[in-house]
Amino acid sequence: MAWPPLKDRLLSLLDPGYLLYGGARGRSENGELVHYPSGSAFFIHAFRAFILSGNLPTSLRFKQVRDDAFSDFWTKVTAPIDPPPPPAGSATLVPPILSRAHGVVLDIGPGSGSHVSCFSDNANITAIYGAEPTLGLHAPLQQRIDEAKLTDKYHVLGCTADKKELLSALEKQGGVKQLSSDRGTFDTIVCVRVLCSVPNLDEAARELYSLLRPGGELMVVEHIRNPWTKNGSVLGRSMQILYTVLGWTFFLAGCEMGRDTASSLRKAGRWEAVELKTNFEWSALPYLSGTLTKVK
Repeated sequence: MAWPPLKDRLLSLLDPGYLLYGGARGRSENGELVHYPSGSAFFIHAFRAFILSGNLPTSLRFKQVRDDAFSDFWTKVTAPIDPPPPPAGSATLVPPILSRAHGVVLDIGPGSGSHVSCFSDNANITAIYGAEPTLGLHAPLQQRIDEAKLTDKYHVLGCTADKKELLSALEKQGGVKQLSSDRGTFDTIVCVRVLCSVPNLDEAARELYSLLRPGGELMVVEHIRNPWTKNGSVLGRSMQILYTVLGWTFFLAGCEMGRDTASSLRKAGRWEAVELKTNFEWSALPYLSGTLTKVK
């Protein structure tokens, strides 16, 4: 991908800061276009939970406040805008990859469902299971599912990507006929902007590999550490470090900017084919996109 002009590259370095403190564009409850900074969302929820309500800030309540704040923030900034703007940035990477999904699909951390519509016209998909642990995102996710006419095909699971937790949720849901820890369960696993926040990336990658059936595909669109020592940008990597210091991981629900996701995925198991590409190498949010196919 050709690098844009210097001015555009420099402006792109401010995008994470805009999400963090400047406020990302979204819709209010009455439909007005407003801005929501993730940092402010946390402080507002913390004030309500601990000051107005008089609750002690225990670790459990603190985590709940952070989850609620992120749910509120993410729901608003990913709400549909009418008329919808043309896809830009990482949004252009998602549809071409997800259009190849087939069979029984596992959608890891679908959030508020911003990419759910990519599944709507795919006759090769038999069922989709979305593992979303943040319960505050289930309502907007289900709304996107219904709007995409996937109500009977897309099933929301209130669990993480942890293998035991996921298989337990699937067993309770009862939709997957073949649950196998040896031969895998899914034909396609989709990861869109989610591997940045799993607690242990290497372990998560190995578990996702084991959940794939032989010949199954792992599809990813993930922001990664800027590859500054190769074909990336020293300035882009420096800004990633700065945003981390300023609270990116805390305010964005555990999201980490410095992960070498490609390495973790490659060493997760034996792949028949690996088709991964790095995009936007000049920015503070470069993206890894593509597919990995498990050996048959």
